[in-house]
Amino acid sequence: MLLFVFLLCVGLCRLEIQRPSSACHLDLVSAFDDYEYVQDGDIIIGGVFTVNHFMTELVTRGEHVKTMMLCLRPFPPYYRYFLTILYAIDEINKDPTILPNVTLGYHMYDSCNDKRKAVKSILQILSGPGQTVPNYSCRKHGNLAGFIGDQNSVTTVNIAEILALHRYTQVSYGATTDVLSNRNFYPTFFRTVQSNQAIFFILSGLLQFFGWTWVGVISSDDDSGNQEIQLLTQYLTMKSICVAYMIKIKLEAMSVSDEIFKNSIGIISKSSAQVIILCGTFSSFMADLLIKVRHVLSNKTFIFGPIFASKTFLVEHYSKAFDGSLAVEFDELHVPDMKSFYHSFQVVNHPQDTLLEHIWLLHLHCSGTNESRSQNQDKITQVHNYPHQIPKSQCSRNCLPGTSKVQRSGIHSCCYDCVLCAEGEISNVSDSESCQQCRYDEWPNEKKDRCVLKRLDFLSYSDDLIGMVFASSSSILCALTGLILLVFISHQDTPIVKANNRNLSFTLLVSIMLSFLCVFFFLGRPADISCLLRQTSFGIVFTIAISSILAKTIMVYVVFKASKPGSLWQHWIGTRLPNSIVILCSSIQVLICVIWLSISPPFQDLDTSSYQEKMIVQCNEGSVIGFYSVLGYMGFLAVVSFVLAFMVRTLPDSFNEAKYITFSMLVFCSVWIAMILAYLSTRGKYMVAVEIFAILSSSAGILGCIFLPKCYIILWRPELNIKSYLLEKRSQ
Repeated sequence: MLLFVFLLCVGLCRLEIQRPSSACHLDLVSAFDDYEYVQDGDIIIGGVFTVNHFMTELVTRGEHVKTMMLCLRPFPPYYRYFLTILYAIDEINKDPTILPNVTLGYHMYDSCNDKRKAVKSILQILSGPGQTVPNYSCRKHGNLAGFIGDQNSVTTVNIAEILALHRYTQVSYGATTDVLSNRNFYPTFFRTVQSNQAIFFILSGLLQFFGWTWVGVISSDDDSGNQEIQLLTQYLTMKSICVAYMIKIKLEAMSVSDEIFKNSIGIISKSSAQVIILCGTFSSFMADLLIKVRHVLSNKTFIFGPIFASKTFLVEHYSKAFDGSLAVEFDELHVPDMKSFYHSFQVVNHPQDTLLEHIWLLHLHCSGTNESRSQNQDKITQVHNYPHQIPKSQCSRNCLPGTSKVQRSGIHSCCYDCVLCAEGEISNVSDSESCQQCRYDEWPNEKKDRCVLKRLDFLSYSDDLIGMVFASSSSILCALTGLILLVFISHQDTPIVKANNRNLSFTLLVSIMLSFLCVFFFLGRPADISCLLRQTSFGIVFTIAISSILAKTIMVYVVFKASKPGSLWQHWIGTRLPNSIVILCSSIQVLICVIWLSISPPFQDLDTSSYQEKMIVQCNEGSVIGFYSVLGYMGFLAVVSFVLAFMVRTLPDSFNEAKYITFSMLVFCSVWIAMILAYLSTRGKYMVAVEIFAILSSSAGILGCIFLPKCYIILWRPELNIKSYLLEKRSQ
C-alpha cells in the first residue's frame, strides 16, 4: 500500500517535488500567492479557475535558494467566472427551499493557467486545509461533493487525471480538447461547452460556406494549441481549405513591444489571407493585443475559436472594446451539410478604418427544431445582402461562370488560375473544376455559362438575301421562258419555228421553265418530301431538256443527209425519231431515280459537326452513288449533244441550230463542272446556293443561246422569217 502511494505521488508530482519526502507528505513547489478561497459548509464544492494568465518562477535568495511560482497578468473578464460561483453559492445558502438545513461551502484556487499550479491546487483541495497528504482528507467539516474547472484544456486534463482516480465529478466551463471526451479515461468529467471536434467541424463548414478557402492560423505554442491546430488542420483539409501561414506564439512573446509578436504581425499584414483563426490557450489575450495594433490590421477578419464559450462575454467585452461598432447577431443559423449542428455567431463591424474591419465571434450549441431551422434559413441571405460584413479570403479570385479552375504549380490546392471554357463547353457555377460539353444540338452563349440551342441554318427565300435573289431570278426567268413559249406558240406556223421542229422547241421551253421552278425545292427549310423531290425532279426535267437538244442535233444531221436525192435518211424525217429519242433518254433517267429512291432515298438531316455555333438543316442524299448517277447521266447526254452539235455546226441547212446548240452545251458543261468542284468544297446553305446557281445559269444559257436569236428574228426582223429567205439561204 505504501508503495502504491509513493508511486502515485511520484507519478503525478515528480515535477513539483524539490527533495525526497515520505509518501504521506508532499513538499510541492510553493506559490508566492496561492489565491486560495475557502468557506466551510456541510457540502464543499472544489473549484479551479483561471484568472491570472501567466506563471513565472520567483527565486528568493537567503540561507537557501528558494523557487516559488508567481502568478501574473490577470484577465479581468475571467474573474467574472469566479465571482459567479461565489454569488451562486451565496444565493443557494440564502434560500432555505433549495437545500434545507444544508449549507454549501467552497474551496477554490486560481490555476494561473499553469499545469503545476493546477495539480498543486487540486491536491490541496483533496487533502483539505493544512498539510497536503495524498489519499487522505484532513477536513474536519463538510464532504467534498465535486469540482468546477478549469477553463483551459491544458490545466483541465491534468486535473481530470487525478479526479478520475478518486471518482470525483468534475465540470469544466471552458475546456474543449477532444481528449476529455474519452469516457474510459475520464468517466466523471463533464463540460458545458462543445469539444474541439464539434467546434472545428462547424468552424470548417462556416469557412466553406462563406468561401473562405485561404486562411491564416495563430495559436499558442503549448500543448493545447498544438492539439487544436492538429484537429483544425484535419477539418480544413476535409473542406479543401488551405492554410496560408501558421503562427505559434508563446505567452512570453505576447507583448506589443516583443520582437516575435512584431514579426508575427508583419506576416499577418503582408499575407493575402483576410481571415485569421485564433485558437489555443491565449487566443483571448491575443485578441486584446490585436485591438492595440488595429491600424496595421484594419482589413483583416478574425475568427476566435474554442476558447470563447460564453456568448454574453463576447458581446459585452468585444462590443464595448470596439467603440461605435455595428453589431449584427444571427442565432441558430443553419449551414448546409452541418447535420444536426447549429451555430450562432456575432458579427462586429466598425464603419471606419480606425478599428479592425471585421470580427467574427463563434458560439456553438446543438439545439434546434425543424421550425427554428426554417425560421432562420433566410438569415443566410441577410448576411450576403450586407456587403460590408462578408470579407473575401481566397488565394485566387473566384472563377466566374464560363471559366474553370486550373491548378497552379505549388503546394496549395486553393491557388489556381481561371481559364475560359473551350469551344463548345460551359460552366454554369462559380469556381467550376471543369467545363461541361454542350449537347450535340446546343452551343454556349457568349458568356459560356449556359447552353442554348444551336441556330438552324438553311437557305431561306424570305430571310436570306441570296435566297431572295435566287427566288426572284427564278421567277423572272420562268416568266421570261413562258413569254418565249407564248411567242413560239403564236408564231408556230412561221418558217423559222417550223424549220427547227416546233414540238421539240415547245418541249424544251416547258422543261426549261420547269427547271427554273425546281429552284423552289431547294429554298426554304428542307423537309423529307422536298428532299425527295429536289434532286429527282431537277434531274428528270433537265434530262428532258437535254434529250430535246440531243434530238434537235440529231435531226439537223438527218435533214442534211436526207437532202440528197435517193437518201435512205428520208425515212427518218418526221416526229417519230425525235420523240423516241426524248422518251428513251428520259426513261433511263427516270429508272435511275426510281432505283435511287427505292434503295436509299434522300431525307432531312441535321449537320451538327460542320459548324460549332449552328446546325445545318440539309438534305441527306441517302445514296451518294444515286446522286452522282443522276448528275453523271445528265453530263453524258450534254457531252454527246455538244460533240454532235460541234460536228454539224457548219452544215448548210436552212437556219442551222447546231452552232447555237454548241454554245448552249458549252455553257452547260462549263457551269456544271465548276459547280461540282465548288459543291464539294462548301457546306450548308452555300452548297445549296452553288447548285441553285448552276441550275439557273445552265438553264438561262440554253434559253439564251437557242431561243433568243429566234425571238429576235420573230419579233424585230420579221422580214427574215419568210420561206423565200430560208430557201435562198439553203441554196447558198
